[in-house]
Formats: sequence, structure tokens, C-alpha cells
Amino acid sequence: MLEIKDLSVSFKDKNVLKGLNLNVEEGSIIGLLGKNGAGKTTLFESLYQNQKYAGEILWNKEKLQRKSISYLETENYFYPYITGKEYLEYFSQHKENSLNELTEKFRLPLNKFVQDYSSGMKKKIALMGMLMLDKPINILDEPFNGVDFEGVHILYEIIRELKDKNKIVVISSHIIETLFHTCDKIAILEDGIISNIFDRSDFDQLSNFKF
Repeated sequence: MLEIKDLSVSFKDKNVLKGLNLNVEEGSIIGLLGKNGAGKTTLFESLYQNQKYAGEILWNKEKLQRKSISYLETENYFYPYITGKEYLEYFSQHKENSLNELTEKFRLPLNKFVQDYSSGMKKKIALMGMLMLDKPINILDEPFNGVDFEGVHILYEIIRELKDKNKIVVISSHIIETLFHTCDKIAILEDGIISNIFDRSDFDQLSNFKF
């Protein structure tokens, strides 16, 4: 289980997270909804151990280490003049079968420079690299942004596969229908805390949620 206990983060005079608590079981997909500035990215950076925080983040009763988590950021950085193939080689040691399967799914021009990819293609290749890391906890920050119709459905399939492999998936999205389609639960982040958690059977209550 992933346990977040009394998580607090402050920047100068602003308290962004204020004693946030959240538990996520293995094999669960949880969506995170919050208005701009609510602290979603701060929460993700804290989970990824990229942000100083007060409180505890535990994985199976031990302090969460970065080696247990993969993080697909909203905007991904790529070195200039690196091809898709070269980028994936960073992740492909001992994972050739996984690389071949993902290459077939996404059908990206791997011999082209990543800097010449569209935003959706960049999202796809970053996702491929993340999946090849094969971590137990996976953060997807706005994974559907800029992705075409086919890519969205591939994402749905991949998220279901992660669940079947007993992984934890935490997703944020401004496209609320994508969360309805993928998540077991949706948590509301507001005023620095998780104010409510909705089960799938109650998702209709979120139809008018305002970002």
C-alpha cells in the first residue's frame, strides 16, 4: 500500500499542501482532480522525492524511494538531436520484448529526432520509456494532453494492463471523461488537502466539477 500521511509543503509564505492524507492499494487506479494551483504537481513532485516536505510517504510501511516510482510529467524534456531509438535505448536493457511490444503499439518514427515529433508523439515516447522502467507506482500527470484519438485508446489499454499487473496508477487530467473511463476512484484536491474521494459508482456526482 502507498500511504501519504499528514503531507505538508510550503513555498515562502504560501502553504500548498496542508496535512494531506491518502492511501492507495496495489492494483488501484486513482484520479486526482483539482483546480489550477491546487497543488497536484507539488503532490507528484513530493511522491517522486523531488520536493522537500513534512509528513510521511510510505510504500509497504517503508519510506518511499524514487526507485519504486515512475513519473510521466506534463511536459517532458528531451536532449536535442536524439532520435526516438536512442532515447529508448536508455530504458531497453534486458527489456527487448517490452520495447518491441510498445513500438508495435505506438508506431513512432524512431529514427527521427524527437525534437521534430509532435507534442502527442513526444508524450507517447516518454510514456514508452516510463513503462519500460516497470515500477510498482506510476504517476501520469495530464497523460492525455495532445494525444490523438488512437493514442487515447492505447493509453486506456496500457492503464488497464498496469492495473492487471497489480501496479498503482495515479492520474491527473483536465479531461474528466478520461478519468471516468480509467479510474477506480477519484480524489478531490482543494485547499491543500484531499477533501473527498469518490468511488466509481459515484462518478456522476463529478460531472459538473469546475476546474
